[in-house]
Amino acid sequence: MSIRISVLNPADRESWNEYVDRSPQGSVFHRYDALRTQATYSDARLYPLVGYKGQEPIGIFPIFESHKGPVTFAFSPPHGLHVPILGPALLNMDQLKQRKREKRHSRFIDGCLEWIDRELEPRYTSIRTSWRYDDVRPFKWNGFDVHPSYTYVVDLDTDEETLIRRFSRTTRRTIRNHLDDEYTVTVGGVDEARWIMEQVVSRFEEQGKTATMSPSFVAELYERLPDGVVNPYVLSVDGDPVTGTILLVDGETAHRWQGGTKPGTSLPANELLEWRMLTDSMERGVSDYELVDANIPRINAWKSKYNPNVRTYYTMYRSGRGMAAAVQLYLRLRDRNELVTKLAPG
Repeated sequence: MSIRISVLNPADRESWNEYVDRSPQGSVFHRYDALRTQATYSDARLYPLVGYKGQEPIGIFPIFESHKGPVTFAFSPPHGLHVPILGPALLNMDQLKQRKREKRHSRFIDGCLEWIDRELEPRYTSIRTSWRYDDVRPFKWNGFDVHPSYTYVVDLDTDEETLIRRFSRTTRRTIRNHLDDEYTVTVGGVDEARWIMEQVVSRFEEQGKTATMSPSFVAELYERLPDGVVNPYVLSVDGDPVTGTILLVDGETAHRWQGGTKPGTSLPANELLEWRMLTDSMERGVSDYELVDANIPRINAWKSKYNPNVRTYYTMYRSGRGMAAAVQLYLRLRDRNELVTKLAPG
């Protein structure tokens, strides 16, 4: 039986979210309202593709169509919003034997790419996967250039004492020596989400760069996603906020996403805030805490002191003939846009 690829009817959004929850690769960024918000703020059109074998869903693949002049681009995730992962998420494959799983997976990706080429006719396609999506061969077989990238994930299946003992000696001492200092940590709302992102934008501009992600994008994610998914953590001293981070929590996975800019205080605010987010995540049953991105040595020095595991994800590109100049322009824009996520805390 062949694989059928369909665009999800918006009326079936709850079915889509159910698929996200069931997939090992599903993430907060795959949720339907998150996708709609990404489409709005990237000025792109969303196509939430679903693959079926008979009536059984076997995968989802959100694709965004964007136009630069006469050229059509296909993205997942869309560029400019600093969404770290998206791409395909698979369903109902874990119980299959290897041969059947590979065959079904390949036919699903083949079907999605055929739909994209037929319906959108993109001159350039870019896909960035979850670190839980570990078999990218179907993309290589379809002519994509595949490039590995890296992120950090802290294992929270432990207790607090064991967790902190894994940290570097300096980090352990820093946290323990300042836990009783005068400060407060709160999980705020939409105003705090905006404040955190405004600090990120200001920090970016201090470096002579132009931030492309609007604080309104994160604020809208906060308002549209379920309670407890977008968590704007703020650390304050004497009632004044000094640093903050957007922590995304969805099921057993947390993503330390945006924030952690230089606090302007002698208090080790970012370390104390990180510890609070880690321990709160443990209390919520989170097992994987992602310190998003592990590709820049200067930033890695700060993140690696929490003793995370290195995980691999993939960025994949395919371009049409005569697109070399347009691709180079896109890559320059992409690299510039992603710099905002690479600000070192502290």
